[in-house]
Amino acid sequence: MGKAALEGLPGVIKVDKGFRGMREINTVHFDPGEITVEDMVKALTRAGTYRGTAK
Repeated sequence: MGKAALEGLPGVIKVDKGFRGMREINTVHFDPGEITVEDMVKALTRAGTYRGTAK
C-alpha cells in the first residue's frame, strides 16, 4: 500500500518495497527540490499506511 501511495507523486523517482518481519518497509528515492518528506508523509497518511519515518 505504501509503495502505491508514493509512486506517481511528482519528485518521487523510485520506491523499493521490502519487509522487516510482518511490516512493509519502503526506501524512497526522491528529488528534494520537487517533493518534501512532509508531502510524502501526508500522502501516506491519506492512504492510511503511514507509521513512521527513518532517516
